[in-house]
Amino acid sequence: MSHDENLTALWQLIDTQHTSTSSHKYDVAERTIGSLVGDTSPHIYYFTYISRVSNFSVRASQSTGALKSDAVVALIQRRNEDSKTHRAARTFVERTGKPVFLLQREAEESKKWFPIGGYALSVDSRGQALLSNLTKTFGGPAHVTIDASQEFTAVNAVKYLESLGISGSAMGSALSGWHDLRSLLDTATKSSMGLSAAEAAIVARRREIVAELKEMIADKSVTERDLHRKIRGNYWIFGGKYTGVSERNGLIPMDEYDVPLFCADGSIHIVELKGSHIPSLVERYRSHLIPGTQVHQAVGQALNYLRDLDEVGSAMESYYKRNGFEYDLCRARATVVIGNPAFVNIPKDKKRKFEAVTRQMVDQTIRTYNGSINRIEVLTWADLLDAADRSLTFEGENVGHLANPSPDDTASTIF
Repeated sequence: MSHDENLTALWQLIDTQHTSTSSHKYDVAERTIGSLVGDTSPHIYYFTYISRVSNFSVRASQSTGALKSDAVVALIQRRNEDSKTHRAARTFVERTGKPVFLLQREAEESKKWFPIGGYALSVDSRGQALLSNLTKTFGGPAHVTIDASQEFTAVNAVKYLESLGISGSAMGSALSGWHDLRSLLDTATKSSMGLSAAEAAIVARRREIVAELKEMIADKSVTERDLHRKIRGNYWIFGGKYTGVSERNGLIPMDEYDVPLFCADGSIHIVELKGSHIPSLVERYRSHLIPGTQVHQAVGQALNYLRDLDEVGSAMESYYKRNGFEYDLCRARATVVIGNPAFVNIPKDKKRKFEAVTRQMVDQTIRTYNGSINRIEVLTWADLLDAADRSLTFEGENVGHLANPSPDDTASTIF
């Protein structure tokens, strides 16, 4: 399509009530522009309407959409403020580091908008590429590259965040859920200081998540579904031997898994999540303790999953490979996460002279049970979160070490 055709399509998408308070009035335009320039990743472009140049900084930055975006597309209402508009846009980019593309209305009541250029920092190759793509798509003057060092950009960005009242903890929380975290870390970790700061933010947020989960599993009213929702997206809790999670919860017909993880060798590890409030996690049977009925049922469910993968997996694996998916379904393994020993209340049996059941006795019972089954491991929620907590403590010590290295130390990474 030509520049004129692309502009015509854009005009239709932004023909809206620009002064409306709705935060979604430009959603379709933002998604469509991404498609036109060949980048469909979320949060790439953020549209904002600038009725007066004096509002540029507020309208273009103080919103969640603007902060999460990779580039701002500013719709400039007035034509009699051109020089002021360009100064405001340049100042905005220098303060925030975010590239901006300028579209100006043809006339006061016109529905036509035309490009009048853009600005990006010299250290922001990604932003420059985004503006170049917009210029190729819609025409207009080439963007202006503002000379800036990494240090200048970092200082201005910190000052800008402080002016918005964004705390360090809030920034750490935002980093942990960032849509393009890998790209952000690649940039941030080019210096040892940036590396340790980024790591510390992620470790701190993960500690918060573990602490929140510990509170949840201690609450009788928390359901299995609640735990599923909380664990979603936080699969690092299961350990570093897993490289990712499958986007497909059902890898073969009729079976759907809670968390299908990829191992380092490409094989599948199924995690079955159950509730934490299970008083009958273990039971007395004659003179010993054995896992309760719900544990046996959960393990039976996992056994059926593994059996079906063994029987159907090879055929499905061939099907997936024909369609570009590399799933290794041969001899998969499984973990069942169930119960919290704190809810087990088996009192002292004076008649048979048995002491009350302790956490250690519950752990031994589960460990004995695991020794008798193959390819499946049973973990309590308490054990899972304790292991995650220990891992984060170790990582936190490494981060602190990186932040204050001794002269003889060399930088390393926890990732």
